[in-house]
Order: sequence, then C-alpha cells, then structure tokens
Amino acid sequence: MTESLRKVVDDHWTRLEEEGTSGPDHVRTSELPVTTPSGAVLAAVDHMGNRHVLVPLTANQHVRIDRGGTALAVRERPLENGDTYERYADLGCLRRDLDEVFTGLVSDVLAAVEIAPERPLKAFYTVLNRWRDLFRHAPAPLGVGQLAGLFGELIVLNELLAEQSTAVDFWTGPSGSRHDFAVGSHSIEVKTSTADRNRTVRIHGINQLQPPAHGSLDLVWIRLERVPERGMTLAELVGKTRQASDDDTGLLFKLAEAGYLPADAGRYHDIRFEIREQRWYEVHEEFPRIDPHVVPPDVADLEYTLDLSGQRPAVVDLDGIRGRVHRITEENA
Repeated sequence: MTESLRKVVDDHWTRLEEEGTSGPDHVRTSELPVTTPSGAVLAAVDHMGNRHVLVPLTANQHVRIDRGGTALAVRERPLENGDTYERYADLGCLRRDLDEVFTGLVSDVLAAVEIAPERPLKAFYTVLNRWRDLFRHAPAPLGVGQLAGLFGELIVLNELLAEQSTAVDFWTGPSGSRHDFAVGSHSIEVKTSTADRNRTVRIHGINQLQPPAHGSLDLVWIRLERVPERGMTLAELVGKTRQASDDDTGLLFKLAEAGYLPADAGRYHDIRFEIREQRWYEVHEEFPRIDPHVVPPDVADLEYTLDLSGQRPAVVDLDGIRGRVHRITEENA
C-alpha cells in the first residue's frame, strides 16, 4: 500500500510543479485519495517548488511552528477558496535533494491517516517523530574506514537484492548483530579493506567466525581503492541500492543506524571507491580461526588477525558466489 501511495503523491507533486503558484505566500494544492472527517489530505507545492503535505485540522486543533534545525518545516496553514476557510497542519520539505526521502515520509503519513482517519493530526505527529532524524545531519561524519565498511556491506546487500528484492530484511549489521547478514540459518560476515597490499582481516571476538547454530557462515573480504576521478560515492551506491530494494523505508532507517543520513550525502561527495577484489570464503571446519570451544572461559575480549593471502582457505569464484547467493536467498524466499 505504501509503495502505491508513494506513486500517487509523487504524481500529484509533479503536476503541481508544472502548474506553478501565483505568489510567495501561496501554495497550489490537489486532493489526495486519503480523507478524514474534516476533509481530504492535500498535496501542495509552494513558489520555490518545495513539496508539502497538508492534513486538515478541526476547529479546536492547533499546530506549533517547528523548524527544529532540520530540512522539515511544520506550520499551521489556512486556505481560503470562495466562501470556504480551512486550516491545515502543513509539513514541508525545504531541501529539494531530499524530495525522495520526503516522499517516503509522506506516504507513511497517508498510510497512518488511512488507518485512523478520525485522528489525522495524531497520525501526522507519530510518523513525523519517527522520520525526523533522517532529515538532520549526523552529529559527526563517518571516517574513511567507516565509509569503506558501509560501502562493503552495501556491495554484498546488492548481490542479495539482485536475487531477492526484499533482502534488506537480511541486513543485520547496523543493529550490532554478531554477523552482518542473517539469511535464515545462513550468515554472512563482511570485511572491507583499503590497504593496497595484504589481505589481513581483524576478527573481533571469538564468536565472529562461528556459524549460527545448525547453520553456515560465509566470510566476504572486499578490497576498495579510493579513486577520485571515476570511483563511486557512497551516495551513488545508496541510490543504486534503493532502486533495487522494495523496502526503501527500511533501508533508510538501517542506513541511519549505520551512521549515514540522506542529509549528509554532500559531506562525502569527494570520497569515491572502486572495487579491486571481492573474495568469498565458506567458513567450514578447516577454515583458519580460533575455535571458541578451546578458549578458556576466563579469557574475554579476544581479537586476532587472520591472513587470507595464501592458497588456503579456498576462494569461491564469481560464478560460485552468484550460485551461492541464489541458493541462500531461494531457501528463504
């Protein structure tokens, strides 16, 4: 339902943008197919081309003006048309580069109002409070190493999305899980390096290379190189991932958990990566690692470095990777 609402509201905004407005304090509106006892929810565009959604208010309801240091603005907006005078809660997006994210927010507002049309303002605020952080800047930018790590996880996520468009559900890394992906009983751990020579991997904890109970584990090692002229930015990779995914909202919130917000895309525009190597390993009994069963119980916080430069462990080739990803996702379709 939310995806169909996205298309509906986008179509309304596109038509309104083509028509334009008559003055700086005016908005052009059209009725969306979501109604309340006080009237229809409206799509709107102002004289700057900024997009708005207007939720009708009852006579005893009021809206506090809220800019809040974000790209979102909330105000009360009266509309007059002939003999009618109506008041609305007006939510506007003041940054055109965040239009796509705003579409997700508004489609969630519309879905919430459809569920509770008798309390549209409550639905409005509930959704707004959940989405607000996506329109702010993160407190601190991600470092190059953090960007590379997120880049590597998105590379693997795109491999999974190529097989199953709902694979965002499998991405567990942002929530701090033991492994970066959990696909049923199968897990995937991703390690990304920007070093130009060795293939060493830092293993954090004795259980990081331990397969899930009654399941299996793959280790993916990716080497990236910073290439300013022709590499891909994180924002470009995020855009590719959003196109491949059916769950745009879920993806955005997981990216936020990982420290990347849409409002921060400009912070990283000069950091570009190219993939130099992508190696997949099946973590089986012969795979080099510390067995947690032989570690004394009073040993804690164990970390170690694994060297993948030799002939062992065996690497799964590209055809094998695609086949493996296909089997993993097919089992969990």
